[in-house]
Amino acid sequence: MSDRFDMSGDFRGAILNIKSTLTNVQQSVGDIRSGDDGDKEELKMLVEELSKALQAVPEEKKEDAVAVAQTAEALVEQAKAEKPNKTLLNITGEGLKQAAQNLVEVMPAVVTIASQIVMTIGRLTGAMS
Repeated sequence: MSDRFDMSGDFRGAILNIKSTLTNVQQSVGDIRSGDDGDKEELKMLVEELSKALQAVPEEKKEDAVAVAQTAEALVEQAKAEKPNKTLLNITGEGLKQAAQNLVEVMPAVVTIASQIVMTIGRLTGAMS
C-alpha cells in the first residue's frame, strides 16, 4: 500500500524528503561491511523508528527533523565505507545526537533513537564507545 499525501499551498523551497531520505538510509545499512547481521537488522529497525518519529514532528520543527534525517544518512554513509574513518564517525555521531536534542521538547523519543543508532553503528564499525 502506498502512502497518500494531500498537500496544498506553496511548497517552493520546502523540504519534503524525510521519509525518502531515511528509506535510502535503511537500504544502505546492508552495505555496511563490518559487524554482524543482528546489529544491521537492529540498525534498520532503529532507522524505521526514527523515520516514523520524524514524520510526526510539528511543522515548526521540520527543519530540525530534516537535520536529524540528513545527519543519520551521513553517519550510515560513513559507516559503510571500506575502512570507516573513526574520527568522522564519532563527530557525525555526536552531530546526530545534538541534532536530535533540538527535538527533545516535542519528540523526546527521537533523542533516544538517535543515541541507539550511534551506539549500534559504533558496534558495527568498532568506532564509537
